[in-house]
Amino acid sequence: MIDEEKKELTKEERLEIEEQAIQALLQMGAKFSVPLKIEPRKAPKRVLMWNKLFPGKAINWRDKRIPKKWDVETISIPDVDFGAIKETIVRNFHIKPLYLGTIDTLRKLYLEIEYNEEAIQEQPLAESKELFKYIPVMAEIAAIAIINNGEIANPLSKETKELKEFFIKHLTVGRLQKLAGVINQMMNPGGFTTSIRLIREVGATKPRADRIELQD
Repeated sequence: MIDEEKKELTKEERLEIEEQAIQALLQMGAKFSVPLKIEPRKAPKRVLMWNKLFPGKAINWRDKRIPKKWDVETISIPDVDFGAIKETIVRNFHIKPLYLGTIDTLRKLYLEIEYNEEAIQEQPLAESKELFKYIPVMAEIAAIAIINNGEIANPLSKETKELKEFFIKHLTVGRLQKLAGVINQMMNPGGFTTSIRLIREVGATKPRADRIELQD
């Protein structure tokens, strides 16, 4: 029996396969969660008792600190400080494939960010601090990408301002930079591996098939 020699993929073929896989992922959009800075609350005992006695007339209790329109859930995450599992409320977001109008608005915002790749390599700490002044711009980029509506994604709109302030308050600088990087990738579906990255991810992250994790 003659063993067939396995053909090794060329660099170009490997890049093409990687590009196709990444584009398939980006077409699904990007999902991420942001922890809220509040402790979870359980339903009052009287509500729990009522629901137990009268399941057909159960009261749908909700935490009034959280707006109705928010997509939230309570998850268990490790607490590094105390070495235990902690219940945390997170707000879920889904950046869907971007409309052309949204991309046009985002491009104007990215142009406000001065990014020097060579300087980052030579003086990473100093240049990273320089990016701090672009936190409001990156938060606005995230807000507009999530809204993804040409009519609502006005920087002066109430919804954009509220979402922008939420990200500034709840996201670390590292996560905000990574989020801006993912959005930039979604804006360039024709050339992920060669597109100019205004924001570079610090550290390697491996996205799952149904979720892009943005963690420090």
